[in-house]
Amino acid sequence: MAKSPAASVNSDFDGVLAFLKSHGIISESPSGSLVGLVRKMHRATYSLILWKFRLKRLPDHGKVFVEEIASDALQILPQSLMGYGKTTSLLTRGVVENAMRHLYFLDHRIEFERMNREQKWYLSAEELFQYPAWHPIFIDLEPKFDAVNRLKTLYGNLSASVHGRRVMDLETRTALSKITFEESAFKKHVTNAEACAAGVNFILAALHSPQFDGFQQEDRQIILYSMPPKARKALRGLH
Repeated sequence: MAKSPAASVNSDFDGVLAFLKSHGIISESPSGSLVGLVRKMHRATYSLILWKFRLKRLPDHGKVFVEEIASDALQILPQSLMGYGKTTSLLTRGVVENAMRHLYFLDHRIEFERMNREQKWYLSAEELFQYPAWHPIFIDLEPKFDAVNRLKTLYGNLSASVHGRRVMDLETRTALSKITFEESAFKKHVTNAEACAAGVNFILAALHSPQFDGFQQEDRQIILYSMPPKARKALRGLH
């Protein structure tokens, strides 16, 4: 396993950094510490977006959630840099939830059709997190790397963050003026994004192991690099 991100990630990051500067999202001369954090956030979200473009031949009841993962992941970096903490937490939580929905509905086409047909029918987050306990792949994998449990904890923490925010000013202009970027808050969002990528990428790599093994080496490296060594070892045990 390479100890540095793949060349394509570095190249993409250069373009993203230039975009962020040109749009005034970050300054023309950001601090080294900030650039380092932005790089970490970009690396995590890039790895999540990859699945939309590399995972082929998915049925509609699985494909839609992979596309949602990419859509949410794309927006995490700019939203967090603009100080929109609640939006960032919602997007990160959305990635987690869509990963769990992908896992469930891939095996439940009829329930997927029912969800789209009946406005009042839905699965709760608790039910989604319970499903892997009976899934033949994750029954054996979860004790080796508890990706589902980690994502469930992250989901709960993000939900608490979302619901714990308050607007203290009636005047909208005043309230908006208090939405500012803080590097300490951004650092927490980076940590959440990295935890999200580690768990979600592990679940997708395990669930789609044959296809994942067929990815180009650089793409595999990008995704595997987002996980801790314990997770990578667990995935090697699938073969």
